[in-house]
Amino acid sequence: MENYLQNPILVSFLLLLSLNYSYLIVSKFPKGIPRILALAPIFYLLYFFPWCFSLAFLRGILSLFITWMTSFKLILFCFNRGPLSICENTIDFILISILPLKISREVHQKYEISNEKSIEKIKDESISDGSPSKISNSSIYERYEMEEIFRQPYLATTFQDFWGRRWNRYASKMLRLTIYDPTNEALRKFLGKNTARILAIVSTFVVSAIMHELMFYYITCGLCLKPTCEVMWFFVLQGICISCEKVFQAKNWVIMDPRVSILFKRILMVFSFYFLLVSPVMREGKNTCD
Repeated sequence: MENYLQNPILVSFLLLLSLNYSYLIVSKFPKGIPRILALAPIFYLLYFFPWCFSLAFLRGILSLFITWMTSFKLILFCFNRGPLSICENTIDFILISILPLKISREVHQKYEISNEKSIEKIKDESISDGSPSKISNSSIYERYEMEEIFRQPYLATTFQDFWGRRWNRYASKMLRLTIYDPTNEALRKFLGKNTARILAIVSTFVVSAIMHELMFYYITCGLCLKPTCEVMWFFVLQGICISCEKVFQAKNWVIMDPRVSILFKRILMVFSFYFLLVSPVMREGKNTCD
């Protein structure tokens, strides 16, 4: 059985079959816990999926887009939220699940309106001349847009600007929908707006840190049985830096000249990125797993 599960083609087929099951069957379940329980085997398959590929780089990419992003999208789907909740067919559901795509609402609405007008026009023409009507479905090929991943991260002036608007906007969006927004909404009722926001930011970066540590585990072939947590601490540090920025902004504290502050933040980012993120991967990573 293990040999079959190590076959990338077979496991890819199981993934597509599972996403069909999610759209056609699980969508009929009540939202919340019933859907999560129904999707439990799918979450395990998403965790297992990258191990079917031997190259470390490929495992890292798949752990981001499949194990992480697809899992988060399905979690949102369990509560009728996120990009999967507006999918209109199985093809939409599969493509949006596994690829950094989104349905363009403006384009979709525009074509719906134009199609309605064309239907009325064709009906009128067919009534007048008795000819059969045909409606073009070319709009289906223009219903998707690529998610923006990077937006000139080298121009970032703050940690918030870097992580929230410029670096991996795709992952930031999913973290905001699955972690930040629910946590902020739940805590602000008890702790107030500012405190809830800071705790939501820290919680978001902790989850991001755990997911990146998992990606590191895939890249190193699972060799780090006792994780050093260097990768995780990098993202925890970024969350702390953003929280400090939020506090300083709320208090209107200015410690140094803005130009010096920007330079200091960039230096801290580069050094922490190298010693806590790049260095562990280079030290423990392997191109292929035995």
